Amino acid sequence: MNNKRTWLVLGANNILARAFARQAASAGNDVILLGKAGDDLELLVNDICARYPDVDVLSVELDTSNLDSFVKTVEECEEKAKNIISVFSALETAYAQKECGKDLGKIKNMFQINYFSQVYFLSAIAPVLQKQLCGEIIVLGSTAGEYGMPDNYAFGSTKAALHIWLQGFQAQMAQYHVNVTTVKADDWDTVGERKYSFYQKPLDPEACARSCLHYAQKKVKVCYFPWYTALTVPLRRYAPYLYRSLKK
Repeated sequence: MNNKRTWLVLGANNILARAFARQAASAGNDVILLGKAGDDLELLVNDICARYPDVDVLSVELDTSNLDSFVKTVEECEEKAKNIISVFSALETAYAQKECGKDLGKIKNMFQINYFSQVYFLSAIAPVLQKQLCGEIIVLGSTAGEYGMPDNYAFGSTKAALHIWLQGFQAQMAQYHVNVTTVKADDWDTVGERKYSFYQKPLDPEACARSCLHYAQKKVKVCYFPWYTALTVPLRRYAPYLYRSLKK
């Protein structure tokens, strides 16, 4: 980035969010970690401070069970931020379809975290970024939102809804020179029951975080990580049976 940022990192208990926070700090940016309060979050704050003593790292509790609290959370972040504010959101929870069938509350929980929490927070932070007339928003999506698959279509539907909302949000924020990037990550690890396909390997959080920063700098609107996962989209849409056979 040309100017120093204060990155608000949502879902800081998520491994990808943690990786992004480290990458943002390594580039000289301040970081505000938003997640569940506790020793886990404070350990991350201490770790980043030890690695990058020249940046400011703070933590703020984000209560996803109380969406109405987000306005005050945004106000707190705005008050603490010393630079241009940008946002990275990795708010996400995932359950296999079998689990959702046994406990319908899991579907509600996924929509609460994956969709409503992000929509509420981004709507609350939007006026702040619009006032800046600059900034970046990066949201972690998923290839699971491209097409309904038998083993995770409940999870995929939360991502599909988020993707559609972000399309309109991107157009709105672009009027204020704020770039919104949706990163559709490979969903191999979202349900925990799958076997690796011949083209898959465990997602590298640090590599994904570096790519997210790169995509935002280039003002890319939608991208896939790893890049070759984009090739699975036509298979999901037009040859789902072939795609499922490749996953076995």
